[in-house]
Amino acid sequence: MAEARQLRDYVPPRAPDAATSAAPAIDVADMTGGVTDHTVWSCAGNLTAVRSIRARVREFLSRTGHSEGALDDAELSVSELATNALLHSRSGQSGGVMTLFIRSDEGRLRVAVADQGEREPEGSADEHSREDGGDFGRGKFIVENCATRSGEYCSEATHVAWFEIDDEAASSGS
Repeated sequence: MAEARQLRDYVPPRAPDAATSAAPAIDVADMTGGVTDHTVWSCAGNLTAVRSIRARVREFLSRTGHSEGALDDAELSVSELATNALLHSRSGQSGGVMTLFIRSDEGRLRVAVADQGEREPEGSADEHSREDGGDFGRGKFIVENCATRSGEYCSEATHVAWFEIDDEAASSGS
């Protein structure tokens, strides 16, 4: 839980102006311990973003020596988080952006997806929110089953969903 609070400190208290499409900024130089993907990658909130995010996570975690099982679980989990960001936040609307955070410590990996908070109403009765029941909610179940720990937090304008996977099979060279 302390690590969730630590990541929260790096997410700005207000979402960027959608007109500028700027993503939440993080000063990765202040992050201590482990290996962090120092690009702290932001991408446009569209359908190709999920594929790009999955590939980015797999490539980074492969370089840091994580096991194939952890890579598979992380790839599936981040797909769910990114898809949720597209469906339920301003990041999935025109001009939206989401930001991917990846961190690898010896035997543990952490991934978080920050989005731009609740969707702006578009006047459609078919819109869904994070609180909707219905035919939603399996993504969270998938993440909880793949990850060792997971959670989310939000401010008025930013939502961050994260997970950690303990990877005891990670190579000692990370």
